[in-house]
Amino acid sequence: MTEDRPARPHRLVSTCLYLGAIGVFQVVQALLVLTDWYSTEGQERVARFTDPLVKDGVDRGDAELIFRIFLGVFAFLGAVVLVFAIYTAMGHAVSRIMLTIVTPILAVVGMLQDSIASVVVSLLALFCVFQLWHPDVRRWFDLLSGKEPAPARSTEWPPPLPPTPPAGPPAAQDPGAPQQWPAQQPPQWAPHPQAYASRPPAPTDPIKVLSIIALIISSIVAAGCAFFLVMYGVAREELVQQQLDSGMNWMNLSEAEVRDSYHDLAVLSWVVLPLCLVAILVSTVLLVRRRRRD
Repeated sequence: MTEDRPARPHRLVSTCLYLGAIGVFQVVQALLVLTDWYSTEGQERVARFTDPLVKDGVDRGDAELIFRIFLGVFAFLGAVVLVFAIYTAMGHAVSRIMLTIVTPILAVVGMLQDSIASVVVSLLALFCVFQLWHPDVRRWFDLLSGKEPAPARSTEWPPPLPPTPPAGPPAAQDPGAPQQWPAQQPPQWAPHPQAYASRPPAPTDPIKVLSIIALIISSIVAAGCAFFLVMYGVAREELVQQQLDSGMNWMNLSEAEVRDSYHDLAVLSWVVLPLCLVAILVSTVLLVRRRRRD
C-alpha cells in the first residue's frame, strides 16, 4: 500500500535538482583544481589566489596550503548541499532549513573564485534558495507536518459499481399487455467487469531515479579511490618510478614533484571516499524507504 501524502510540487523537485547539480558542479570544479595543481594552467590559477597572500607576508607554501584547505571546504559544502537537496525533496523540513543556510555560504565561497561560471552558478543557487520558500512549497511542508489540514480526496480506486436492481418478484402486469421478459442479469456471485479494470501506471518517482544515479556514480568513484589508496599504500615507490620512466610524464616533473602529486591525490582520495560512502548510505536508505512505501 502506498502512503497517503499530498502531491509533491514540481517547483520543489526542480529546485532540488538544480541545487543538487550545483553542488556536484562545485565539487567537480574543486577537484579539477586539485588534480591540475602542477600543470601550467593550474599554477596560474594557484598563483592568482596565493600571490596576494604572499605579498602580505605569507610564505608561499603556507599560502598554497590555505588554498588547498579552501578547496577542501568548498568541495565539502558542495557535497552537503547535494545531500540536503535530496532530503529536502523527500519532505524533510530540517533539511530545507539547513539547505537554506548552507547554500548561501556555498554561493559566497564560489564568488571568491575568479570565474564567470562560478559567479553565475552562485547567483542561480541564491535564486533557488528563494524558491524553497515559495507559497506552494510552504503549503506542501505544512501539509506534511500537519499544520494545515489535507484537502478532501474523492475515492478513485476501485471504480464505483453501478446500482443493483432491487431483489424480489417483478410487479404484476396488466393481463392485456404484452408480456415483457426481464433482462438477463449476471449471477450474483459474478463480479462487475469494472472491478478488474487495469490500475493506472504509477508516475515516475524522481527521488528514486536520482538515488539510483547517485548510488551508481558514488560506488564507481568510491571504488576508484579505494583502489588508488591501496596501490599508494602498498606500491608507492613503484608508482613514482613508473611515472618517471614511462611516457606519461608529459610535464617533465621531477621526482619530488611526482611524489607531491601522488601525495595530494592520496589526500584528495581520503576526502572524497568518505563523501562517496555517505552518498551510498543515503541513496541506499532512500531506495529502501521507497520500496517499503510501494
